[in-house]
Amino acid sequence: MTTRLIRVGNSQGIVLPKKLLQQYQLTGEVDLLPTPEGLLIKLVAKPRRQGWDAQFQQALAQDPAPEGELLEGFTDDAFEETE
Repeated sequence: MTTRLIRVGNSQGIVLPKKLLQQYQLTGEVDLLPTPEGLLIKLVAKPRRQGWDAQFQQALAQDPAPEGELLEGFTDDAFEETE
């Protein structure tokens, strides 16, 4: 695929076709990595579950046993009787 460099302010850029953006799921920020063969464009890998630990610790500080209310009224007596 061939494309042209275009002027973007004092810099230059390229326009990536929609099909390529969709195929490689490129959205938001990307990393540009120089390689001996050319320029590699990669999606910025954001760590999954970032901040979950802090949110979990905050929830525990507010109520150390939140699961108790969720399971109230549920038993496995029917399973025990049939099996």
